[in-house]
Amino acid sequence: MLRAKKIGRRILSCAAALLILAGGVPCVSAAPVSGSKGGAEGQPSFLEETYQSYLEKAGYTGRLSEDSVTVPVADGTASDGMKAAPQDGGLNTSENGKVSWHFTVKHGGFYNLEVGYRPLPGTRSDIQRAVTVDGQELYDGLSRIVLKRRWRDEAIREKNNNEILPGSTEVFTDTRVFLRDSDRRSSDPYVFYLSEGDHALTFESVKEPVRFNSLVFRAAPAVPSYAEYLSAHGDGAYRGGAIVCQAERQSGATLAVEKSSPAIMVQTNYTDPGLVPYSPSQIRFNTIGANSWEIAGDSIVWTVQAPQEGMYTLSFKGRQSTNRGVTSYRRLTVNGEVPFAEAEELPFAYSGTMRNYTVSADGKPARIYLHAGANAVGLEVVLGKFGGALNEVEQSVRSLNRIYLKTIQLTGLVPDRYIDYEVAEKIPDFVPCMKEESARLNGTLKELVSLTGEKGELSSIVQKMAQQAEELAREPEEVVNQLTLLKSNISDLGTWIVSISQMPLELDSLTLSAGSDALPAPRAGFLSRVLNGFRRFFATFFDSRNDFNVQGGGKKSIKVWMVTGGTTTTATVTSGREQAQVISNLIQEKFTPESGVDVELQLIPLDVVLSASLAGNSPDVIIGLSQTTLQDFAMRGALVDLSQMPDFDTMKKQFCQSAIDGASYLGGVYGLPEQQTFDMLFYRKDVMRQLKLEVPKTWDDVRTLIPVLQAHNYSFYMPNVELYPSLVFQYGGDMYEGTDRLYGSSTGLRSTPAMEAFKDLTDFFTNYKLLVSADFSNRFRTGEMPIGIASYSQYNQLEVFAPEIKGDWSFAPLPGVKKSDGTIDNTFVSDTIQSVILKAGGQSSVSWRFLKWWLSEEVQLQYANTIESVMGPAARYCTANPNVLKQLPWTNSDIAQLVSQMNATRGIPAVPGSYMTSRMVQYAFNDVVTDSTNPRETLYLNTQAINQELAVKRKEFGLSAGGVSAIQ
Repeated sequence: MLRAKKIGRRILSCAAALLILAGGVPCVSAAPVSGSKGGAEGQPSFLEETYQSYLEKAGYTGRLSEDSVTVPVADGTASDGMKAAPQDGGLNTSENGKVSWHFTVKHGGFYNLEVGYRPLPGTRSDIQRAVTVDGQELYDGLSRIVLKRRWRDEAIREKNNNEILPGSTEVFTDTRVFLRDSDRRSSDPYVFYLSEGDHALTFESVKEPVRFNSLVFRAAPAVPSYAEYLSAHGDGAYRGGAIVCQAERQSGATLAVEKSSPAIMVQTNYTDPGLVPYSPSQIRFNTIGANSWEIAGDSIVWTVQAPQEGMYTLSFKGRQSTNRGVTSYRRLTVNGEVPFAEAEELPFAYSGTMRNYTVSADGKPARIYLHAGANAVGLEVVLGKFGGALNEVEQSVRSLNRIYLKTIQLTGLVPDRYIDYEVAEKIPDFVPCMKEESARLNGTLKELVSLTGEKGELSSIVQKMAQQAEELAREPEEVVNQLTLLKSNISDLGTWIVSISQMPLELDSLTLSAGSDALPAPRAGFLSRVLNGFRRFFATFFDSRNDFNVQGGGKKSIKVWMVTGGTTTTATVTSGREQAQVISNLIQEKFTPESGVDVELQLIPLDVVLSASLAGNSPDVIIGLSQTTLQDFAMRGALVDLSQMPDFDTMKKQFCQSAIDGASYLGGVYGLPEQQTFDMLFYRKDVMRQLKLEVPKTWDDVRTLIPVLQAHNYSFYMPNVELYPSLVFQYGGDMYEGTDRLYGSSTGLRSTPAMEAFKDLTDFFTNYKLLVSADFSNRFRTGEMPIGIASYSQYNQLEVFAPEIKGDWSFAPLPGVKKSDGTIDNTFVSDTIQSVILKAGGQSSVSWRFLKWWLSEEVQLQYANTIESVMGPAARYCTANPNVLKQLPWTNSDIAQLVSQMNATRGIPAVPGSYMTSRMVQYAFNDVVTDSTNPRETLYLNTQAINQELAVKRKEFGLSAGGVSAIQ
């Protein structure tokens, strides 16, 4: 699995880890904060650019209409494939298409929009809609309106004295919210101007079905100040003892824990024996959140039991130990409402150790009214005081990116320092842009220093870019010498946006008390911590970190190896402890109880799998095996032919034929696919729109597009020999000659289609001067390569780590060859990760039962969702099951593109000696591109070595000229 997000987090947490080792920081209460309101009549002090422009043009002064406008929700009109049906006074809407409502406004004015909704069964994604009024998207934020689902963890169970990570169950309930910025940069709901008369409101589905119960344009209730709140609730202070409510589980005074995303996970924290529950060696889930609770808009709601009506002091025991110099902010709600303005942005400052954060106002612990019995206390991730800085830096990155692209259009990526490019004259907005962004970033720098109290790593990136922008404003021609540095600084700002927008928080408990002086100590004593350190040290001698045995007293048992570390031709696929633990939990919860078969699950590095198997240390099943290694095992007779197993034909129907072909050898099938990777065509919508270019559908379109890109100093990215097998099939050829058992007896690269494909491929790098190698993801991010071909797994990395271009890019199926009937053949030779059964295990029937369970749609979907919950969106599972793919958190348009390309994939069965094909094609490619040799002649000469190696290997594996194996 992809682990980019986790690796990034580890880097960002280095400073935090050092502080933990040093002993942390003293416990203090949360400082009082004010709301984000400012300016005229409570208008937000910072807003997204297009939203701010909309309000200014509409003449908004902060006053909202006192009227309300109720939209007849059940009378919606569906279009563009939307399925809409009235139910219980609301309107059920599907995950595709649009639904529109017509309504009349009696008194023109400014309104907020309250939406009442109920999630319908779908995937585990948030519900997303794009909103237009009278056919217009009023500002950018309305293109991504997020309606949250609600989830509740199942009861935590134990096995072998270790707690098992609980699954999450969706809670379907009616909810009412005011539409607001999905990134939570402002605490105020969105404002709409409605003139007197008739209007149309349209919700376009981006993903997930939902029932709309109500739509009302009205002013959101004003949040009182703390003084007004106290005046309304009196001073009936609670006088009893502290009531500690566990944050991660239903226990004691905690009646329920609900969360807005299944990605918010319970955690095991061994750092402090004062955590509840705690064990120095066994798994105990004693906190919730941390890095899994950092995305703006995500929330946790605890239902807690208050013994009596009154005013309580509310404290949270936890830590923010990931981002030093960053304060994590949360929006507090009590029984569904923000109690007072100061609770809009509660700060949780950096701390390496557990501490008590007490909700404060006016510099003192605040008192919060709770009625007797059950009360809902919620915390929602908001950006708080960092929202303004983030907004400014994001606008700066967009402006600097635009000017950088204009610059490379003029100078190219490698400008000549001896040429006077007349940058200021030929790019008139270069100097004004640099002056504006220098001023903007310097202002942001001051704001960051005032927020963090220091000039540290957090502010250094902003400072570097501000200084360079100031220098380039004075000496614009100097950009020729600083172009690489400019690109680097802009990219660093993009990374800064990612890190600053993450607001992690780990909580152990929340406490209701009579005052902060009555709180229990947040940490265990010194001697207790020292003793715990010794216990943890000695526990490591008895804890096997790579064994995940599941024993349920079954009559049978099997050994399963999970391969860690490996690659496909299109992506790096790495499995680790997180994946193994998830599989172990699934086995424990479902497979062993249902089958009565115990499983010994072990993590095994890829480079020792073959040698360990040959040494006699063979498992029954291997999962996570690369396609190349599977083919090596199959050719050596080490694997069970699954096509002879019962129910194989039923299992095979779950996957594309290409994934089955990749596991085939001499008519047998020796594995079933877990993951399947293939390439897509990524493109920058903003650049394509600027150059008035269409997304290419054929290679002829690509040839037309490349000169236009190069005329503006852009480039097209194409993998070189990795793409060649796909082109051979698109041109009507095959990599090998022969059918059935004769397949692979000789190379197919001497055929006319293969020769044409090779010539056209090399032409892209000789005649069109495409780069043979490049860091496509970074160049795509900066815009230097606004279009190119890469593994679809890149999508999630870009979505997570390139927020500055969010909404400016997309992907499409690969270009192909137009056939005589007008269709386009865009075949791609995919690669797979497989599960296999080894003959040496001797338990093929039991192993087959495990394989059918592991690769079932239900289990694969649960595994994929859990992995993404644990490791983040960058680790989205590249499933080989199209039905599972459709249920993962992709948007509707993305799924359509992915399924289209997945259906156009091709697999190549195992061929003894096939490694020589890729080797000789690479040699031929190098000769043509570097030495300008004739493509056809060069490829033909290299095919001689391929045929020789194929003949040698067929003889080695006992294959006669007729394809009959002597070893069978």
